[in-house]
Amino acid sequence: MGTVEVVVARTIEAVEALRAVWASLNVPNIDADIDYFLTVVKELPSAVRPHVIHIRADDRDMLVVARIEDMHLPLKLGYSTLAQVRLRGLILSFDGILGARGRADEALAFAKLRDALACGDADLLIARNLDLAGDRLAAAISVNHWLLRGHGQVPSHRWVIDVSESLEAFLARRTASTRKKLRREERELFKHFEGDVELRCFRDPDDLDEACRDMTAVAAVTYQHKLGAAFSGVALDRALLQLGLKMGWSRVWMLYCAGRPVAFWPGTAYAQVFAVGTPGFDPVYSDYAVGRFSMIRMIGDLSRDSSVKMMDFGQGEAEYKSRFGQALRLERDMMVAAPRPWPVVVLWIHSLFTLANEGARQMAHSFKWIGHLKTAWRRRGTVIATDAEVAP
Repeated sequence: MGTVEVVVARTIEAVEALRAVWASLNVPNIDADIDYFLTVVKELPSAVRPHVIHIRADDRDMLVVARIEDMHLPLKLGYSTLAQVRLRGLILSFDGILGARGRADEALAFAKLRDALACGDADLLIARNLDLAGDRLAAAISVNHWLLRGHGQVPSHRWVIDVSESLEAFLARRTASTRKKLRREERELFKHFEGDVELRCFRDPDDLDEACRDMTAVAAVTYQHKLGAAFSGVALDRALLQLGLKMGWSRVWMLYCAGRPVAFWPGTAYAQVFAVGTPGFDPVYSDYAVGRFSMIRMIGDLSRDSSVKMMDFGQGEAEYKSRFGQALRLERDMMVAAPRPWPVVVLWIHSLFTLANEGARQMAHSFKWIGHLKTAWRRRGTVIATDAEVAP
């Protein structure tokens, strides 16, 4: 590689100045889109500033899309958080290295991220959802010393559905018993509510207030709410949905039974992929499979949209993902500490907790306790789990 020029955009204005460069590069993930990224930086309370690295090498451009964030690293045993350690994080956006043409470019990008740790800009680098077999993870490992890397991060499958075909073709690949169950559940749903069942798809900017109101109402009674992962209608949630509706990215399928919102599936269409957000289902209606009904209708709508080729369920091992989706690849997160005593100690403590949790998870799985433990945790308190309600 010849001459390398590096400039770091540390302000919103400096990032805006890179818009033309951004537009010249392929952006495969909405998280690394300039407008989406800037909305997160502006609205996320913990965000400090952008940290976008512009690399000019051999007369071509690369961008490394990251932000500085005041974060609390949790130390967890099982589902219990024992402590949270405040650190300054350098968060790499999903698929946030743009313009890389191979492992050498990926390594250069991670070397520049490492420089930000070394100079004190941040204590911890976090890169999420890295392909286990890809150049990005291999490059990150090669650039960062073993002692500075986090350990114990468990790989997880990414689940997708090919929606370029019809819903009928999709269902034809399911088992006969699954198809029969879906038909029976739909009949029972309409029978119980005497046909007063409506599924709406919000995708217009004028739908913002109604979509936020009804998603917030349903999300408040889900187990995801306890995890802090549910839609809550806070400034960031609203701003991202507003941006998505304005840009034509966002869609929200909302199911109403007898006029009451009971289930929703949100997501964003970007680069021919519909990325599913965190859904919500009112557990009071779990006997009527409202989540599964909504999901199947969503898949049907997407299969008729020529601009979308794939639906991305994201990571995780929820049963509905493996039942209806196919595994695209294995991914895992990577964490790197700044070369200073305190970040290294914290990351190693976090790694020990992670390894302990994984050992316990494997033991519970071998004794077939895992399902019972998850159900018991989700039902603790006043909120009942709904993840299992989607699965057949």
